[in-house]
Amino acid sequence: MSQIELTSYFQQATMEMQLEYERIRSRTLEDPGTAGDEGEENWAKLLRNWLPGDMQIATKGRILCGDGSATNQVDVVALSPIYPHGMVGKKMHLASEVLAIFECKTTLRGEHIERTMESASRTKEMIYRSHGKEVLYGLVAHSHSWGKDRMAAADKITRKITSAGKTHAHHPNNLLDFVCVADLGTWQAHAEFDEEEYGQHMVTFYSGPPKPDGPLADKATPPIGSLITYILRRLSYDHKKYQSLSWYFGMAGLSGTSTWSSEHVRYWREFDSARKYAHLFY
Repeated sequence: MSQIELTSYFQQATMEMQLEYERIRSRTLEDPGTAGDEGEENWAKLLRNWLPGDMQIATKGRILCGDGSATNQVDVVALSPIYPHGMVGKKMHLASEVLAIFECKTTLRGEHIERTMESASRTKEMIYRSHGKEVLYGLVAHSHSWGKDRMAAADKITRKITSAGKTHAHHPNNLLDFVCVADLGTWQAHAEFDEEEYGQHMVTFYSGPPKPDGPLADKATPPIGSLITYILRRLSYDHKKYQSLSWYFGMAGLSGTSTWSSEHVRYWREFDSARKYAHLFY
């Protein structure tokens, strides 16, 4: 299968998401609660279609840790293949089998990034303290509230993610892992250590979509394709069976070409977490 074919599939998924956004938005003022639920179902359907077939996708509920503590409600969760089918529809999801958590918005706003970063940091720390495991936590949206200037909108999102992370995340692995706006771009968290480049400190930053008028614009892939490829790559660190699919999508170019600025690099000199160390991811 060529890059063109795979890309076209994700372009089609993007078009479907956009049509759903227009339909949902037309009724939002009448019933915002139902609009939000429909948006979550859109993302749950997409994840069922594009994440590995053995994962189980559930909507709404809280994450229940082994020590009895529970998180606030989350929108969508990806559960491990061994999760009991009889419990998928229950609204208390067992933390030991949660692979990824998704907060869903129809129209992304700055306060959504702030709140989701806070929730991600709190939830990831809680799960680690109870189970010693890492989970992915991301924010996905159909569209955004920053108008038609794509470059300005992308810059605002980058700045908001960076500032929210500095405020709420006190360990690199407690950061929000990704933000995907289906009609704009995908932002991916990176945690790196390169003594020659950054000195004797771990750094984190977010890579985002290339500038629309920049030299890399023609190499941009659909944001949903970049999202799925990034999730697969991150999951494959701990779940080797997803490695081959991650590699295939990556070799097909679905990782896309992203950009980042040294202005938004965060240097970590100390951690405030139950973890003694930090996992690197690129």
